[in-house]
Parts: sequence; C-alpha cells; structure tokens
Amino acid sequence: MTWLKLIFSSIGGFLKPFLGMFLSEIGPILAASATAAVQAVALNATGGSDDEKRAQAQQLIISQLRQRGIEIGAGVTISMINAAIEAAVQKVKADKS
Repeated sequence: MTWLKLIFSSIGGFLKPFLGMFLSEIGPILAASATAAVQAVALNATGGSDDEKRAQAQQLIISQLRQRGIEIGAGVTISMINAAIEAAVQKVKADKS
C-alpha cells in the first residue's frame, strides 16, 4: 500500500500544474483551441516535421486566443500552449482508435 501512495503522490505532483491550468478560466478555451488546431494541422499536413506541425498549431492557437481578446503573457504562456497541444494530440489519437 505504501508503494501505491508513493506512485500516486509522484504522479499527482507531476500532473498538478497541468490540472491547475486546465481548471482555470482559460483552460476550456485553450483546450478547445488546441484540439481544433491539432485537427486542422493533421488535416492539412503535407509532411513536415513534428516541430513544424507544433509551430503551425501554436500559431493557430495564438490567433484563436487573440480573436477572443486573450494575449500571450502572464495568463497564457507558450508552455501552456505546448502542454495543451500535447494533450490534444493524445485526444485526437485516442478518438481515432
């Protein structure tokens, strides 16, 4: 039982920043923007590296956020956008299977 607590406390500590981000006001907006961007990049991908695809998704997300009056800075960071992209990629992959 102790090892189980250790595993969950380690995982919980790792996931806490991500959960906090997605439970904030901006979380649902960022998650929806990231999912839409990942799907758009996947549909329009004609090759390119993962880094290029991530950059395309970042630009789409930043554009969508700006359209909603949300600027990149203290409230939303590139790090948060990258985490949202990774989560969206996993969601899209899971939805396909």
